[in-house]
Amino acid sequence: MPKTATIISGALNGLQAMLVQNGLEPAALGRQSGVPVGAWQDSSHEIPLFAFVEIYEHGAAMLGQPGVGWQSGPLLDLADLGELGDALLTAATVGSALRTFERFIRYIQSETDLQLAVEDGVATLTYRILNPDIWPRRQDAEFTLSVLTELIRRGAGDNWHPDLVCFEHSAARSQSNFLSASGSFCLFDCETNALSFPESVLSRPMPRDDTGRHRRVLKVLSRELASRVRANSIAARTRTAIYESLGTGASDQETVARRLGLSRRSLHRHLGEEGTRFSILLDECRYRVARHALIDTPHSLAQIACELDYSDQTAFERAFKRRTGITPRQYRQTLFRTPRRRG
Repeated sequence: MPKTATIISGALNGLQAMLVQNGLEPAALGRQSGVPVGAWQDSSHEIPLFAFVEIYEHGAAMLGQPGVGWQSGPLLDLADLGELGDALLTAATVGSALRTFERFIRYIQSETDLQLAVEDGVATLTYRILNPDIWPRRQDAEFTLSVLTELIRRGAGDNWHPDLVCFEHSAARSQSNFLSASGSFCLFDCETNALSFPESVLSRPMPRDDTGRHRRVLKVLSRELASRVRANSIAARTRTAIYESLGTGASDQETVARRLGLSRRSLHRHLGEEGTRFSILLDECRYRVARHALIDTPHSLAQIACELDYSDQTAFERAFKRRTGITPRQYRQTLFRTPRRRG
């Protein structure tokens, strides 16, 4: 995935508040990660997503506070998220607000997946950056789940806590410390970042219910997001769809084509016009996710094979060796936990 993912600078305001409170200059820290000075004054400024993730990691290190991401979530003013913030604040219920966030998160942050699922009375919000090369991203994950928690609290009450919080990264502090800070039981080294809570919370009313304004803003968001999607190449849109589908058993060409609103034949033709094929993009996405999983996670080879939609571990090992000349196990033994280049 190219280095084109962006996020609006308004999302930095929570971190900015913490830096200022601790006597640090946000602009100076931002220069280390390529964040322009103007981004701290203009909340609609688009900045590279990898720079946002990196500056959060640097900020946590400078402050000596591994919980900066979670702590800064409540400091974010949703109004700084532009039209999306307006839509969230005027939603009728918690469920409506979360569905709006799910549908339009790419209005403020591209190459990102946010999903709300309900099963057996339990609602689960999952969040992840799709580009596997943007790592480490501990602070971003904790910040985003904290923002989602604060959004739910607008309807569920200030003392509300998720039943379970899951993170894809390893723990920087003990589970008991996180429980003390968040009020929720937490698991680390999971497949994705997630919040789980009773389905009944989704029906809680939001305090600024304004159905008319909410609908008007949704129309604006729909037009703008559709325009942005059309501006992307078919290859870029296909990569995104593949990353979203890996691990679900739905990363085949037929299913990805339907996800893009195309027939398999049309997808093949459009990709050919752009000089590539679906099989090439699928192999590229699988390799990049595999490389990340082998270096940055403790996942077993069998688990990684499942996450990549291979039929079994042997198929994964053959494909990886065909591309790199070495087995996944040899790759992990050689490079495990080495510093990552930024995405």
